Amino acid sequence: MHNKKTEEMKKLFIATMTIFGIVSLQAQTVKMSLPKFAGKEYHYSLIQGDKKDTIAKGILNTTGNITLTLPASQKSFKGVAQFTINQDVSIDLIMNNENFTISSNEAQPTIENTKFTGSIENNFLRESLQQKKISEKMELIKASLQLYDKDDVLYPVFDKEKIQLTQEFMTQQAEVKNSLLYAARMREMLNFLGGIGNKPDMTQEDLIKEYSPFVRNNLDIETLYTSSLWSPVIENWLNMQLFGVKNDEVLLEDTKAIFSRIKSNTVYTAFAEKIVGLFSKNGKDDLVNVIGQYVSQSGRVEKPGNNLLSAMNNLDNGAMAPALKTGRSEKIIKSKTLLLFFESGCNSCENEIHQLLGNYQILQQKGYEVISIAADLTVNAGDGHNHEFPWKEQLLDFKGFKGVNFENYGVIGTPTFFVIDEKGKITGRYARLIDTGIL
Repeated sequence: MHNKKTEEMKKLFIATMTIFGIVSLQAQTVKMSLPKFAGKEYHYSLIQGDKKDTIAKGILNTTGNITLTLPASQKSFKGVAQFTINQDVSIDLIMNNENFTISSNEAQPTIENTKFTGSIENNFLRESLQQKKISEKMELIKASLQLYDKDDVLYPVFDKEKIQLTQEFMTQQAEVKNSLLYAARMREMLNFLGGIGNKPDMTQEDLIKEYSPFVRNNLDIETLYTSSLWSPVIENWLNMQLFGVKNDEVLLEDTKAIFSRIKSNTVYTAFAEKIVGLFSKNGKDDLVNVIGQYVSQSGRVEKPGNNLLSAMNNLDNGAMAPALKTGRSEKIIKSKTLLLFFESGCNSCENEIHQLLGNYQILQQKGYEVISIAADLTVNAGDGHNHEFPWKEQLLDFKGFKGVNFENYGVIGTPTFFVIDEKGKITGRYARLIDTGIL
């Protein structure tokens, strides 16, 4: 987990929520006054996972004013709407059934210099700035206490300040935990990204013990999906698992537990897409296989992308190897074969290709045919990594990971090796040649 405060903390989150929980029946409207951006182009989008749905775009008037209204089809949207000016200034607004007004006279609007009216949640979110100041003060006090002996006249002064700041910190955290506001859930996510626990001075081990069950059992994935923190939170959680927990069995069970809490099939599919891609990127091919089958059997996946579809179509050991598409014909594998799926220029791929070329004679002596399948989109995709392979079958359809062979074998990351026996059955899938056990 990273101790460094995430850059997401600097984003502007301005939120709305219906007073006393009464849901507005009217479309949500935001009035904006940004005189520094008069006549500038803007885009207004809703955040959903890693995607943005642009619902309006145009030019701010000569005074920099505009009124934005969610379309009828999105009037019940609860989450982050992003207002972007000239593609370089971004203001994130949390929409939650309330009309409100914001204004800023600055060339770089931030949560500190933007005035808003009618937003309960924004006031709550602004308190995260106070919490940040408390944390910074506590670091200074901690350093000061280390400089003085306990019998020094200044020690009690700093110690008293530490006690006061600790109480303020705990009060802030309790308010976040007990609040039902959308902004409270955002602050929990930001605390997770910033390495801020429920108590000050928590060690990395303490933070892992606190946040592992939080993400598994309590993190609202639907809220995360409509925030702008989708990727940062999921990636931070996986890093915590990989480098902190270091237990693939726990990672798998926690992942399944998160899936079981997701109500929306759209969010379920998005999480599956994200986690399969991250598992593959981190060399967790065995987990990709398990999760692919898990979500496939759930019946909840809607319109899966290529990577997720490949994972769902994954092949277990003992399965018959799919026929390989070779131009206009097919090759049915009926003998001992080593398949290499690779992408030219990929560092790991180039390392494995080097190992494969160096051991090709050994593979031949052991009766293996080698077949390579490239994910390259162009002839010179390797940017100087041109290959002259000694084996006959070198397949390339210029469709990348969307190629038939990649999809049939469920390959979403490279390099990937498949070992196939003399009966045409798959005996293993590996990321490295040395792991195949052939050499």
